[in-house]
Amino acid sequence: MAISKRICRHLRLAAFTLAVVLAVLVVTSVNSFLPRNDNIVERSSSSSLLAGAAGRKSLYIRAKEPDPSSESPTESSAGDVKSFRASDPTLLIKREFEAGNEPKRMIFIGDIHGCVDQFNSLLDELKFQQGEDQIVLVGDLVAKGPESLAVIQKASSIGAWCVRGNHDDRVIRWREFLDGPGKGMSKDELSQLEDSGGLPYDDFKVSKEHYDIAGQLTAEELEFLQSFSVIMAPPPPYTEWIVVHGGLEAQKPVLNQTADTCMTIRNVAATGPISTHDQGVAWFDIWAAKMQILEGLPPNPLATPSDSTEEDYNNINFNKIIYGHDAGRGLQIHDYTKGLDSRCVYGGNLTAFILPGEQLVSVPCVNYDDKAPD
Repeated sequence: MAISKRICRHLRLAAFTLAVVLAVLVVTSVNSFLPRNDNIVERSSSSSLLAGAAGRKSLYIRAKEPDPSSESPTESSAGDVKSFRASDPTLLIKREFEAGNEPKRMIFIGDIHGCVDQFNSLLDELKFQQGEDQIVLVGDLVAKGPESLAVIQKASSIGAWCVRGNHDDRVIRWREFLDGPGKGMSKDELSQLEDSGGLPYDDFKVSKEHYDIAGQLTAEELEFLQSFSVIMAPPPPYTEWIVVHGGLEAQKPVLNQTADTCMTIRNVAATGPISTHDQGVAWFDIWAAKMQILEGLPPNPLATPSDSTEEDYNNINFNKIIYGHDAGRGLQIHDYTKGLDSRCVYGGNLTAFILPGEQLVSVPCVNYDDKAPD
């Protein structure tokens, strides 16, 4: 009977995966013919914290036209605490190397969570050379560990490229709130608002470290965090890869992804993407099924990387994803996905994935968080 139940469960999971994959193919095909939406801007920054990436151009793409009223906290929103909304993150950055300035290695590093000593140890183990290596952080630089600000400072000083993690995002939202309608409010006043449900986000907890980190950020450190896109497309010759903190919904084109899902997804259930493991199937299993099916189909004639347009990112033939976020599962190295959260803050390892060569390098970490990995 137990064996029969297990077989039934596996069959249900297989059927669910097949249904999602079929939906993936249908939606992807339909979106190939959707009209173009040009929301592409180029940016530069004079901030010293952003200067480490100088000489390497980037193209910033938004999924939707930004609402000017939500771009930054304003005086007019000061009295409306509950309805406050932080500025929208940039959905995708296409990174470019300056001619003659291509690094020898692209080094992708998992969730650091404030563990600056382990970050430094990993860089030493890698024999990191600034100017010859490009560091890419898969998000969650902050929170849980002891030295979040030091991690931010180190990342900026070495010109690291970063995608936004859910913990980075919470710190950013807290700081924008404290610079806006929460300006001048004491911790006691904010705690009272939290108790009465008066804060703008359900995940705003005054007792959590995100509030303290947000209040300690300098303006330059905040700007550095705000520069993290949700998704990052590396330059040639690494265009088969894409970087995100949590993962992607396989049935959606890249520019139809939502920031919250990209930062928090772990599984896909019948109701859609979820941040837990207790229902559905892993998002990366669905992604792998999609890629395996697409590999058997003729090439998409629209999949040409010649121009920096939104169509490129909806149809281009990237097929491999580097991500973090899923400490509960730990290091996950598969054909189409590389999950680099190896539980550093929980006493596991801090792991780097190196291109070219797909080499893994890790250093041991200290357990700074007694809770079980989520």
